[in-house]
Amino acid sequence: MSEYRAAPRTVVEACFDPQGTASLDYVYDVAAAAGLSDQPVRLAIRRLAAAGVLRQEGRGRKGRLVLTDAGRLRADQDVRHVELAYAQDAGLAAWDGLWRLYTFSVPEQHRPERDALRTALTRLGGAPLAPGAYVSPHDLLEELAAETSEATVGSYLITAEATRLIGPGFTGPAAIAERLWPAAGTVEAYQPLAAALDEDSRHGERGSVELVVAALRLAEAFDHALERDPLLPLELRPAPWPPTRIRRDFQEAWTAIRDRAPDLSLFRAFDTPGPTELNG
Repeated sequence: MSEYRAAPRTVVEACFDPQGTASLDYVYDVAAAAGLSDQPVRLAIRRLAAAGVLRQEGRGRKGRLVLTDAGRLRADQDVRHVELAYAQDAGLAAWDGLWRLYTFSVPEQHRPERDALRTALTRLGGAPLAPGAYVSPHDLLEELAAETSEATVGSYLITAEATRLIGPGFTGPAAIAERLWPAAGTVEAYQPLAAALDEDSRHGERGSVELVVAALRLAEAFDHALERDPLLPLELRPAPWPPTRIRRDFQEAWTAIRDRAPDLSLFRAFDTPGPTELNG
């Protein structure tokens, strides 16, 4: 396998169980398997704690990490994004034809709330139309309220729905999507995942350490892609859509790792549903 070193933050976030806890002993063991020393992992933990994502209980390897409410919210949203991606790929999340408009004007004295709205809209895949005006084919209100606050959304955000958008180059839904969310940028975001899958496919039997490293690399690349993918409905993307194939290949590779290491608790957010589960 080619040289790969996971980011310390990736290792930390990988180790939480479904209850939102991670023993430090397990975190450091996974880091060691990925070729990381304890020091950068400790630094990543401090930074995540300072950002309000987690808290540490106890010291040394006998301690544990616990996701905060903000950390759990972010993890839950990541799971929903994965589920949306695969539901779209399976044809189970058709677009309703509505564009959602989000506008806000926040006084300078409340700049943190303005920044929070802008950051949340960008993270959720909204495209800017003008200062303080964003558009998305998705209803983002619930997630915006969760990422900022219901008070912020209720005080400053104005929303509307439209079946048509008129503007330069807006000759139809697909053209609008290409202008606001260029396909090339999204496809490029999946190239690290495609490379990791190619690397993974060239290895047969692997020991437990190699499986941990493979899982980290695949999940880190998948996370990189999803963070940059606005997950537009497939009706707005050219067909065939390359990320659909790459996500399918990821699911197959991830399932193979799970089959060989069923107790591996890394990245449960990426335990994607299969076609049978998606279809109920």
